[in-house]
Amino acid sequence: MHDVNDLIQRYIRTEIRGRQGGGSPAKPLVTLSRDYGAGGEEVARILARRLGVSSFDETILDRVAKHAEQDRALLAELDEKVSAWKTHWIYSVLSGDVYHLTAYRRALVDVLLALSAEGGVIVGRGAHVFLRDRGAFRVRIAGSPRYCAPRVAAAEGLAEAEAREKVETINHQRQQFLWDLVRRRTNDATQFDLTINTDRLHDWERVARLILQAMADAGVPLPHGALHGEGRA
Repeated sequence: MHDVNDLIQRYIRTEIRGRQGGGSPAKPLVTLSRDYGAGGEEVARILARRLGVSSFDETILDRVAKHAEQDRALLAELDEKVSAWKTHWIYSVLSGDVYHLTAYRRALVDVLLALSAEGGVIVGRGAHVFLRDRGAFRVRIAGSPRYCAPRVAAAEGLAEAEAREKVETINHQRQQFLWDLVRRRTNDATQFDLTINTDRLHDWERVARLILQAMADAGVPLPHGALHGEGRA
């Protein structure tokens, strides 16, 4: 039985050969996988500013919806939640057509390939798997519910018990979605160039600096001043 990810990588290589300039992007490319409440989105924005590139999170949905000619609101409801896909009749019927997870996967791969040519910080959605051969520096921001739940409670005005349940639910959904999408686990350290546990790290600027230093140590070219807090406003 073929490995799902191997099939995806074959498709990616075919797409690259059919495009102009299929090599490494001129601008830095970072993929950032994150636990809910671990600071991933905040760190992604700081990294993007320091690197002088864009941060791509929910904007990916807009591009996938446009590429697949599907409803953006429904994709937002289903995004990174494989259980939600399964509650819809055969992944939902949109515009009279059955919309399969495989169609989403292909549209997502096409969008991520286009983004990889631009450079940027891409948050979640299995980008660390899809772009493993595209020169991306792959980061994992992890955190335990014990520390993530209070952050979510403070940010969203929830009771801590409710926040902890939300953290655990969303993390499970993301993990299951990645497994169903590409048969990979987020706790597989070999899928990342750097993993940071933010349980004891609360300064997102410092976390971003750790990532930038690791990128520099790995030989990734950085814009002038990126390590010293400079970058695009």
